[in-house]
Amino acid sequence: MSGPFGLDLLAPLGLAALVGIPAVILFHMRHTTPQTRPVPTLRFWRAAMLDESEQTAFRRPPLSLLLLLHLLIVALLAFGLTRPATSGAWAASGLGLRTEPRHEILLLDGSTSMAAIDTPSGETRFEAARRIALDRLDDLREGDVATVVLMGTRVATLEATDAGGFVALSDRLRAIAPPGGRAGLNAALNLTKDLLLPSLDDRVVLVSDGALAVDPGLAAGLGAPVELVTVGGETGTVPIDGNVAITELAASAAPGDPARQQLFVRVANFSPEPVTVPVTLTAGGIEALREDVTIAPGGGSERLDWEAPTGAAEVTVAVAVDDPLPDDDAASLILRQDTDLTLQILLVSDAPRHLRRALAVLPGAEVTTQPTDGPLAGGDTAAYDLIVYDNAVPDADQLAVLPANAALLLVHPPAGGPIATRGEMVAPTLTTLVAYDPLLEGVDLSGVTFGQTPVYEIDATQTEVVGAEAGPLIFRGPLGGKDAVVIGFDPNASNIVQRPVFPILIANVAAQLAPSPLPASVPLGEPLVYRPRIGAAVARVAPPEGEPTDLSVAAGDPDDTSTDPATAGADRLRSVAYADTGRPGVYRVTELDAGGEPLGGGRFVVNAGHPTESDLRPNPDLAAALATAQAGSDAGAAATLADLWPPLVAAALLILALEWLVTAWPRRRMALAPAPRATPLPVRGRGD
Repeated sequence: MSGPFGLDLLAPLGLAALVGIPAVILFHMRHTTPQTRPVPTLRFWRAAMLDESEQTAFRRPPLSLLLLLHLLIVALLAFGLTRPATSGAWAASGLGLRTEPRHEILLLDGSTSMAAIDTPSGETRFEAARRIALDRLDDLREGDVATVVLMGTRVATLEATDAGGFVALSDRLRAIAPPGGRAGLNAALNLTKDLLLPSLDDRVVLVSDGALAVDPGLAAGLGAPVELVTVGGETGTVPIDGNVAITELAASAAPGDPARQQLFVRVANFSPEPVTVPVTLTAGGIEALREDVTIAPGGGSERLDWEAPTGAAEVTVAVAVDDPLPDDDAASLILRQDTDLTLQILLVSDAPRHLRRALAVLPGAEVTTQPTDGPLAGGDTAAYDLIVYDNAVPDADQLAVLPANAALLLVHPPAGGPIATRGEMVAPTLTTLVAYDPLLEGVDLSGVTFGQTPVYEIDATQTEVVGAEAGPLIFRGPLGGKDAVVIGFDPNASNIVQRPVFPILIANVAAQLAPSPLPASVPLGEPLVYRPRIGAAVARVAPPEGEPTDLSVAAGDPDDTSTDPATAGADRLRSVAYADTGRPGVYRVTELDAGGEPLGGGRFVVNAGHPTESDLRPNPDLAAALATAQAGSDAGAAATLADLWPPLVAAALLILALEWLVTAWPRRRMALAPAPRATPLPVRGRGD
């Protein structure tokens, strides 16, 4: 039954309790509360009682405060029994008890920017956001459902459906560590859309620092309202000193001398004022370089080109600045692995000078060289990630014993080998190349001369990448069932070895055939993808904090004990991926065989600096975009109703207590008053 002012009576039968009103009136007409009067004697009590019994049984109801209070109590209880509910301002005020269960979906931002310390309480943004989420969970009651979506590099979903579950969920939330990395709000909203429960009142609450981007169309079509609760900065923006971060640190071989490492450093300033900060380079705990850098405000950046100290295995670049996010004030880079999880390369060559130098500067590379007329080093080709033949080719026997997933680079293979030839090109001229091919990324072959080169005949399974007038100069495709790239010309007879493009070309080839097992660093939130060695069954990755993760490498039958080198590794995944790279620091990788014994390991670095996460300024368009999210058309009106019976019952109890005080107060007053003393009758003597 609906009433005015958005008021509904969910149980109108409760109005039957109004019969208590005439009952109260009759009670007051029949019985009155006698006044307390002190008397000196009970001598005339019976006469008084006889006088009282002769009066009328009912009289006019006395208009007293007690009668009005009793009537008000009955009216409140009767109205409460009708279960009045409202969807108006009373419901929004929170004074009433919700009539329908609620589904509270908390989107908790756990990205790297939430590690900033700029809250009024002095805690990190994530700690403040977690406290807000815990308060929301405390407000839930039996029948509600809670879902927490922790956003970051990895997304964790926690759920509770009863009072005990709410307590357990709160305990888990207090102990959980932020995943870090970048929070994808669009992906979280897509997940939230699938989590909505049509039978409940879905409410989505985003607790974040506001440094997120969102698709307005996705927010508008969510099907539930979104409340934005921001943390960080007293006024919603970062302090005046803002945040300064190292957003990029990379290394590459120096042009003309691959043995030297060049460093590329980018320092960004996300504050509203220009800053001048000292930037230092440290290697082996010793400061090697220092430079004062002035950076423009509002996201401006400066690039530094430095050379790494000779022989340095790891370098660290840092800025000396006091800002809200100290994690991104330093960045590290591993230039040389100190363990055996490296890129193992076998170079078969009689004159390996230029080729060996280009291979040796590859990140994590260890090059083993042997002459063309000897057996393969150790006879164990399964131990190598890449096998390079320089002016040589594997014979039929060698090709047969190579692992099924072996990667081959053939440089100027002679005629008569496994690749068919028809004549030679004396001075080939570049005529064609495949644009945007990964082998040619950053490679400029303008002005490069080529010496005498065989004319190779390629089949339909092979692809020409660089061609001359008579045949291919660089091509790739399977060779004897193995992945292979062929550089047809002789680098020693070309001017390419004097140009920076040669080590770049070799690096591109190695990246396509056998990616470096562990990079020097991994960008924040980007997955680590690497190729385990043959024989590894598990890759164990230990983050800077927390428990390690075991990644299965075997893709085939784990009971297959075949030792045939031609098929060894055929049932192995070519690469494994580790996605939980949201926390900055050093990650350690250990490879285990099928029996759990370690085969070797290595490490890589994740730096906190990132152009998105280091920018602590909130997105000014986020609130407006989220405001377009509305409840779906199938959301029931009852889901917005709030019960008013709890405050009504509370008011009735309060009035009942007041009635007791009104009733008890005169008695208390009379009890404290001194009793009047009776006047003694005079005693007359017998003679009076």
